[in-house]
Amino acid sequence: MIRATTGGVLKNYRSSLMKSYISQNNAMKTILTQRTFNSYAEDPASAAKAFRLRKSRMMVNNQHDICADTLKKYETAYSSLQSVDEVLDTDSGQYTKTLKGTTLSMLNDPSGDAREQLSKVLGQMSEMLVQNMNQKYGDKFIFAGADGHNVPFEVVDGQLTYRGVPVDAAVPKVMQDKNGADVKLNGDYVLASATTIPADRLPDLKQDGGAPLTVTASGKPYYVKDGAVPEAAPADPADYTQVTLKDGTTTFYKNDDLVDQTTYDADMASVVKQADGTTPAKVTIDGNDCYVMQGGTMTQQEYDKACQDAEKLDYLAKEKLFVDIGLGFQENEDGKLIESSAFDASLNGISFMGYGLDEDGDPKNLYSLVQKMREVADSVPVAGKWENSTWTEFNRLVGKFETACSEFKTEFTNLAAGTTKLDTNEQLLKDNFYNLQEQYAELEDIEPVEAINNFLWAQYAYNAALKVGNSVLSQSLMDYLN
Repeated sequence: MIRATTGGVLKNYRSSLMKSYISQNNAMKTILTQRTFNSYAEDPASAAKAFRLRKSRMMVNNQHDICADTLKKYETAYSSLQSVDEVLDTDSGQYTKTLKGTTLSMLNDPSGDAREQLSKVLGQMSEMLVQNMNQKYGDKFIFAGADGHNVPFEVVDGQLTYRGVPVDAAVPKVMQDKNGADVKLNGDYVLASATTIPADRLPDLKQDGGAPLTVTASGKPYYVKDGAVPEAAPADPADYTQVTLKDGTTTFYKNDDLVDQTTYDADMASVVKQADGTTPAKVTIDGNDCYVMQGGTMTQQEYDKACQDAEKLDYLAKEKLFVDIGLGFQENEDGKLIESSAFDASLNGISFMGYGLDEDGDPKNLYSLVQKMREVADSVPVAGKWENSTWTEFNRLVGKFETACSEFKTEFTNLAAGTTKLDTNEQLLKDNFYNLQEQYAELEDIEPVEAINNFLWAQYAYNAALKVGNSVLSQSLMDYLN
């Protein structure tokens, strides 16, 4: 027989009361945290699933932030390039009004005011190009490629540079013989564009006390070729010219033995000299001896630097800055990023402005072409008129500029397409985030009505238990005896 005492009943009552209190506390905690569970142990399966959803939601949120930031950068870039496009527009922009149509026909004004105005407009255009391409988004330069902390375009000694590299850098075209070997003169490369003169234009001259022998015929100075023999009475006077020597005496030389001193001195001043600075150096090109005009050669050091700068420009124009905007962002087996799984957020300024030289040796860069046109406009004297050659050169540069404008428009269109892609992708990431949020809420968030109802029932049970304990239970005689 089991004896029931008040103490034993109280012990069981206190245990049940504590359980009611815990149930009430848990119900209240559920309402306060708005979560169906608060520890992994409460619901391991749901907790594991919720962790995966939380991780996915965080990743999508980060991708959206990157995409939104990149989109703002592209929109700022689009606005900046749109200002450039309005000036360069070959249909209705300032470019048309300045460089084509009736404007050119007015450049031969006697005062030169129109040419001065043209020069100013071209100068303003070049400044505008550089300023717009140096725009910032936040604290970073938009068109600096992967390096947004340093100004991309600078004008150094009148030459435009991109991240420190001249924009007109190109691999020099050097002259080659019929066997494909580079032609060199005293160790220097001979440029393919170099002007040459036949070697027989500069014949060996008769010397007189260490200097070329000078004679006069019809008041003009001439040199005498080495080996030429003077004659007192020529057999055929038509083949000879009577000349006056320095001592005043006269004699005859064959016409072919006389060299016009003015022409010879001009040629001597323009050809490349040897190390001693006096004797022109001959170079053999396809079996013909000739001389190379001044400025037609390039040292090995200059050639190497030009090649290095050209290589740098190619790299900078193709430089990429990949960001994760939810396209997969995955590496291949070699650890290299799969480019199709990321977005290239770099905007390389020289891709829009152009760089290097074309097949004619003219710059492809918009700024450089504007400067060359400005030089042509400034080359005409104030009261002078444009010669045909000047017109031809200016119009040729206008054609080059139109080509550069076309390239700019292509890149501008590509940027617009990139902006549309980013805008579409941002909206997709928003939708993905909301879908993940809904799944997460269904799994982990409480149903408010049900949670409040459970809490009220738990509170009611706890209060009822307290009331029973206070009004019904009391100490018995056996409790005191024990």
